[in-house]
Amino acid sequence: MSALFFLWQQSTVDARLLSSILLVVFALLLIFAMILGYFLWRRHNSRQRLYERIAELEALGNAGRAIVAANLDVEELCALIAGEVSHIIPTLTFQIGLFRDEFYDIVFWRINGIRQPARRFDLTENSGLVGYVRDSKEPLLIRDFEQELADLPAQPRYVSDKPPRSAAFLPLISGDAVIGVMAAQSSEPARFAEADLRLLSILANQTAVAIENAQLFKREKMRAARLELVGQVAREVNGLIDLDEIFHRVVTLTQATFGYHPVSIGQIDFESGEAILQASTLTDLTPGEHLIEFGSGLVGAALAEQETIVVNDVADDRRYNEALPGLPESATASTRAEIAIPLRTQAEIVGVLDVQSDQADVFTPDEVRVLEALAAQVAIAIQNARLFARQREQAWLTSAQLQVVDTIARSHSLDELLESTTLLTLMLVGLDCCAVLLWDREELAYRGGHIAGKAAMNVTDFRELSMPIGQWAPLDAVHVGMESISTEQPPPWLPAGPFQVHSLIPLIAKGDMVGILLVSPPDDPHGLEEGFNQTQKELLLDIASQMAQGIERDMLAEAQQEEAWVNTALFQVAEAVNSLIDLNEILDTIVRYVPLLVGVETCLIMTWDDEKQLFRFRSVYGVSEKGAALLTRTALAPAEFQAIKAQAEDPLAPATTAYSLDLPHWMRQVFATDTVQAFPLNARGDLVGLMAVTMDRADRPVTGRRLTILTGIAHQAATAVVNDQLYKEAAVRERLEQELDLARTIQHSLMPSGSPEIAGCSVGSLWRAARQVSGDFYDFLQFRDGRWGIVIADVADKGVPAALFMAMSRTILRSSAYGRRGPAGVLSRVNDLICQDNSSDLFVTLFYAIWDPAKSTLTYANGGHNPPLLVKNDGELLKLSTPGIALGVLPEMHFEERKLTFAPGDLLVMYTDGVTEAMNTAYDEFGLERLLHTIEAGNGQDARGIVRGIASAVSDFAGPAGQFDDITLVVLKRDAE
Repeated sequence: MSALFFLWQQSTVDARLLSSILLVVFALLLIFAMILGYFLWRRHNSRQRLYERIAELEALGNAGRAIVAANLDVEELCALIAGEVSHIIPTLTFQIGLFRDEFYDIVFWRINGIRQPARRFDLTENSGLVGYVRDSKEPLLIRDFEQELADLPAQPRYVSDKPPRSAAFLPLISGDAVIGVMAAQSSEPARFAEADLRLLSILANQTAVAIENAQLFKREKMRAARLELVGQVAREVNGLIDLDEIFHRVVTLTQATFGYHPVSIGQIDFESGEAILQASTLTDLTPGEHLIEFGSGLVGAALAEQETIVVNDVADDRRYNEALPGLPESATASTRAEIAIPLRTQAEIVGVLDVQSDQADVFTPDEVRVLEALAAQVAIAIQNARLFARQREQAWLTSAQLQVVDTIARSHSLDELLESTTLLTLMLVGLDCCAVLLWDREELAYRGGHIAGKAAMNVTDFRELSMPIGQWAPLDAVHVGMESISTEQPPPWLPAGPFQVHSLIPLIAKGDMVGILLVSPPDDPHGLEEGFNQTQKELLLDIASQMAQGIERDMLAEAQQEEAWVNTALFQVAEAVNSLIDLNEILDTIVRYVPLLVGVETCLIMTWDDEKQLFRFRSVYGVSEKGAALLTRTALAPAEFQAIKAQAEDPLAPATTAYSLDLPHWMRQVFATDTVQAFPLNARGDLVGLMAVTMDRADRPVTGRRLTILTGIAHQAATAVVNDQLYKEAAVRERLEQELDLARTIQHSLMPSGSPEIAGCSVGSLWRAARQVSGDFYDFLQFRDGRWGIVIADVADKGVPAALFMAMSRTILRSSAYGRRGPAGVLSRVNDLICQDNSSDLFVTLFYAIWDPAKSTLTYANGGHNPPLLVKNDGELLKLSTPGIALGVLPEMHFEERKLTFAPGDLLVMYTDGVTEAMNTAYDEFGLERLLHTIEAGNGQDARGIVRGIASAVSDFAGPAGQFDDITLVVLKRDAE
């Protein structure tokens, strides 16, 4: 029992302990259960979030696959994206917008579950939150607009009265560019979290790529469609050859293909160079009547700059001209954008294509390229049509030209040629009237050739027509300018009638006028420049050229016959003149031949007396004996001749060598006329006389054959007068030559026959005249006491006067020198004697010396002559100059005398300025320095050798220039011991 009690007692204690333990265990179990429950709750939540994450990722993957696989346009793609995003986040208010320059276009827009129409926003001034996202390229999460408004990077632009409370903005980035923004908004704050941004960022990247691909696909698809349509348009217009039909089809097909209006096309006229509106989708436009001014409006600017001009908002371009030429402004009032494209080929601009739209910003770069491709095809079509038209016109023109050539070639006479070509021209060109006027060189007037057409006068009467220069001003203008003109002034042979324009075309052959072709287009007020198209003008000019050649051919045959007759006539005159010698007989023969050959009434020849400066009447024919006697006894003084005022022919007439002279009153009585036709007798550039004639008809001009004959006879008369003068001059010259030869012989005889032989020295001398006679001289005077006088002088002139003065000076000097005076006294005496007898302005320079062989002394005086050169045996140079002027200038002059002694080997060179002033072809002078060098080089020779050396050096220096002044040398050299 004790044991039981103990056990009971022990169990009671353990029960209390066990209760405590159990309580602790229960608490622990409760805590464990709570911990286990918490972990199980966390595990449940994690699994739930994992399921949600998987669902989100699956939705994101499905959305990405759906977006990538979509083959839709941009709007449908954006709607699909919005639907896929709704599986990830709430999208009751959602938008996808794309950037286009400074504009934001919302392509998909839903507000509170209601789809909104697309809308454009201008971001230029306030780009808002989408602008910030575009610039930062980062997503933007706004949990509560009300709390974060002040801290936002940009202020939102609301378009609703109930702005959202939270929003998420994600940039759509393709490559490096932000192409748009995807934004989700909610009226609840904190509706979007960072996790939403991460998911949407992935979807945004896929969305950007998909949108970019959709846009590219759309552009390429549209471009392909447009290019196909361009090809279709090109095929249609290239199959046309009529330009008007091409223009019409281009504007209608362009409007139908691209949906633009109005579409207009202009063409550059290749003849006038003007731009003309040819077709338009505007029904009020009349084709071909409206000019497009270069530089005016966008169309004119495109033509002027030869570049495509694109204006996507015409309100921003000052060049935009609301009204097309010929249309009211209301016709294009709805235009918002315009493109003007020059129609260009490789060689030129052929036109312009103008396309307008009532929507702005429609002409994208792709659209511009497509329209330019269309314009290129249209330009080719226009060019091809033009080439075809030109080839067709050229074929017709060639055929017409061949007809003209054949007609002219088959003509056997000038009349037949004129008749056939005028009729053919009338038919080919389609004229009202065609006439040919021929230029008459004899009459200096146009005469009728042939006329055909409506209201044409009788051909016979027309051929009797004569129109001198000055009668019809348009004809005068063509004759002078040799250019085609059109005039409203009717020709003299037509009566005054209804208004009509006449075109005058010059007929020119070999640079000369042979006639004028007159044509009148039917009922056209513009004349040659605008009344005919290019083909007609080209044909008319070709006909005029061919006609001129044919007329020249026939006229040449007549001219050859006339030339043969003229040559025969001139030969007869020349033969008669050459058979005579006396000038009076020659001129009498000429004045008798002129009336026979030319048909003039009277003929008169005057010759110019150059000595008395007046005209003398030499021969006359066709006047009374009394008149002839009066003329032959009368001379025409210069004052009276000046009164005969030369009147040139009319300035409109070709230049001639004949002049119309008004006669003095007394000569009018002799010739029974107021004027004569005068032909100057010119020879060797001088007027030697005058031949005058009076015509059998006062109104008949001296032209053509008459002018040729009279000019030729005047030339022969001038030649006869000059030959007579030359004969007389030759006789005088021959007599003068003989006299000069005699004078040279006499003068040469006055010079020493050689150099004297003087004991103890050698002497050399040279005298060379530049002309037949000379003004230089030298002399040797031997005195009884054994001394020698040596003289060298130079008269200040050349030719005969100098020679005569030289002879006088020599005589005076010799007579004075033998009076045994010293050199100074001789010069004084000679100077006084020359001054007494000198009535001219001549003078002489003179050097006079006396050589004493016994003492080897030289006493000298110088009268203005070149100082002689004394070269000592040791090389020292002395110039022998003394005071004194030339002889014959002033009387009673004193000359100084000096004396020096020669040592053995001393050398004295006396010379005139012809030595030192000798020139070569470069006008360089021989000079004193060269003379000294020559003397030094030849000093080892005797005096004669030195003279020869100096003469040779001067001749070699002058060369082809020759000698232009007298040369005199005297050399004295004392023998060496």
